[in-house]
Formats: sequence, structure tokens, C-alpha cells
Amino acid sequence: MKYLLVDVGSTYTKLHLVDTVKNTLLASASSYTTVDTDVRIGFNKALEKLKTKVDVEYDKILGCSSASGGLKVVAIGFSKNLTTNAARMASLSSGARILKVYSYELSDEQVEEIANAGADVIVLSGGTDHGNRENIIFNANKLAKFKIKTPIVVAGNIDCQKEIKEIFDASDISYKFTENVMPTTNTINYRPLRETIGDLFIKTIAIAKGIDKLSKDFDVFLPTPIAVQRAMSSYAKHLDDVIMSVDVGGATTDIHSIGKSYYGEENILSPQVDEPFEKRTVEGDMGMRYSATALYESVGDEPFLKFGIKDAEEKTLHRFEHTDYIPDTDEELYFDNVLCYIATKTSLERHIGKLKKIKTPTRIMYQQIGKDLRRAELFIGTGGNLIYSDKPKSILKAISDLDDDFLVNKNIEYLLDKDYVLSSAGLLAEVDEKYCNNLLDKYLVKL
Repeated sequence: MKYLLVDVGSTYTKLHLVDTVKNTLLASASSYTTVDTDVRIGFNKALEKLKTKVDVEYDKILGCSSASGGLKVVAIGFSKNLTTNAARMASLSSGARILKVYSYELSDEQVEEIANAGADVIVLSGGTDHGNRENIIFNANKLAKFKIKTPIVVAGNIDCQKEIKEIFDASDISYKFTENVMPTTNTINYRPLRETIGDLFIKTIAIAKGIDKLSKDFDVFLPTPIAVQRAMSSYAKHLDDVIMSVDVGGATTDIHSIGKSYYGEENILSPQVDEPFEKRTVEGDMGMRYSATALYESVGDEPFLKFGIKDAEEKTLHRFEHTDYIPDTDEELYFDNVLCYIATKTSLERHIGKLKKIKTPTRIMYQQIGKDLRRAELFIGTGGNLIYSDKPKSILKAISDLDDDFLVNKNIEYLLDKDYVLSSAGLLAEVDEKYCNNLLDKYLVKL
């Protein structure tokens, strides 16, 4: 069968025509995403380009989008390190962007912040099933008192659902229940919340100019981060390996990892939270254009000076003010490579777990903090900044430059998504995982 695969990104709309019988990428084309007017304009421009390369006939059309910049989420929980963190990580795995997180009992000032945050959805969690009731009930009452207009997804103690329903109904609050994001201590139940937020994501971006009309005839339509995660999950299962990926974009850098969080090794204590098997982190201050100044503010001059760059502030500001800038000299291309390396390394440091040494009277123990990725065999790079770099391997090698206390395999194998097929493969996984894996086997390039 032939599939037209569409990725309506925040910057570019990318089209792939794939023949799954021949396992061949027949042709690709892209055009600037016209999200400020009507995304169908950008889509049609890309389609016209595709038609100049190949006869565009297909059996099904599948699509994904991040054109609205991702669903914006505020996460509320009980304990900062447990239910709040679980809600945050589960929301990230759905393709959301986290605006802010709140723990314990909300104050009036915090509820006003939430009301004015510009969030698309609030995730309200708290208490394990049959555990603490007071916190989530208190916060539900507080949100109802202020008559919050933002839709609320309730993902907390199931014993509280009836009472929360009564509270929200009385104040005409828009809400939806899903399974508890932390039904038992230290366990994140992320899939139900991911599906609920994913549905809301689609409904939200469907009102972006033209997306509702563009996607109405699509056989599959997903948030792009979920499409990427589907591809990663399918490929990890296919290879029977732990794998990782990085997508360095203009606004964010996303890291995905597929694999267990903790392996129960002797002398290593389990982390407080068993992190998701399919983990995604999004760093909103690690972008190449829209977040370039935020990246500089986060890391300062030091990492740039190591590469001999003394005018990083000026260069990042130029990229922030000219988001369509393409390096036009060797010096500027070198700076983009360094910027991409720093974004990758910093994002990896925030995603990968570490060990903290604990001395006891008889031996040395270690407390694991975060996810153990020492068994990761592949590191896949995607996104235009990596794909069009003249030195993608040197950027991906940021993973081998991490400090020794990070739980990662420094001899990992590098693959480049040279043809931008990762999200498209994830769309095919919705139809048949074999198509997804065959495409990745063929088109991911070893570095």
C-alpha cells in the first residue's frame, strides 16, 4: 500500500510518500507551515513540490501535528517528588508542554496564577488509590471557588471522584476523570493520562487555522510527540534494545528513552519514583531559534568559551530575532553546531539518572536518582538542526561527554534520521508496526 504521511510542524510541513510493500520512501517535500493564516496553504505548497517529483497516488493519508506549539499544561499534585512529579512526567509523555507545577495545598495567589497562565488543560492529581484524600479535595474546592475556566483532567485517588464531581458540577467546571497517575507509591501509571491529554491535544490544535479542515479526511491524526514515541517504542521492541533519541528544534529539545528505569542491582537503592518505560522530556529553554536567548541565559558563557566562542550572547540574540536564519558563513555554521551540541548535552543531563553515594558503617551504597540508561544501545538524532548539520556525529557525541556519575552508556551507537522519517514511521506504527520498523531499519543512517 501507499501512504501519504504528513507532519505539520511548528516551522515546516513535511510530506513523505511511502510504499510499504516495497519498503520505499518514494519522495519527500516540505514547505513553511502557514499556521498564522491557514495550514492548508503550506500543505498544498508541499504537495505541489511532491507532485514535481512523483505521481502522488496513495491509499491512505496519515498525519501528525505540533503546529500550535504543543498543549500547554499546569500540573497539580500532593507531594512534589511523588504525585506532582508523576503528573508532570505523564503529561510530558503525551506531547504536552509544562507551564508550571504546584504541590500541596494551593493558595489563592497560586490559583490566580493558574487562571492567568494560559494553560490549555490542568492536570489535578494527589493521593494514591485509597490513600490521602484531603489534598486533592482541598485543591478541587479551591479551583472551583475561583470558577477556573480551563478544562481539568482529574488523575488522582479514585476514592475522591464522586466528591470532586459534585464540587465541579456545582461550579460549572469543565472536567474529565482518568485513572490515577500514581495508583501506588513509586509507580507512574502514565498511559491513561497520556491518552486523555492526547485527545485534548488533537481537539485543541484542530482549531489552529485550517487544521480541522486539513485533517478531516486523515485516517490517523496524532500529536507529533506521540507519533515519535510510537516509533521509538515500536523500534525498541523490534530490536529488543533500550534506545534513546534527541530532537533539537527551534523552540525545544526533546529527549525520548525507551527502557526500564531501575534494574535492582546490588548496592543501588531504587529511585523514589519508577520513571516511565517510555520517557519523554521537553526542554523549553533549549531551542535553536525561538529559545536561543533562553538557552544562553540558562548556561551562560562558559560552555561556549570551551569552543572558543566569545560572542555567544550576540549570536543567540540574532537567532532569536531572526527565527528563519540559515547560517551563511563557516563561522555561523560552527556556532549552530555548538549551540546544537549544548542543547543536546544539557537536555541529556536533565533526562538521564545519576547515582548518589551513601556511606554506611559497613559498605558504600548508592541512591539512584532518575532513570538508568546504561543499557541503551542506540542514540537516534532527528530534527532539522541535526539532519542538516555538517557534523551530526560530533553533536550526538555529547552523550559520551557527560560526567561519569550519569547512568548512560558512553559507547552507544549513533543513528541519524537523515530523511526525517521518525514521526512518519510512528504514524505507520498505528497501522502496522512492521511498516514502521522496516522503514527505520532502511532509512536511519549509522554515523
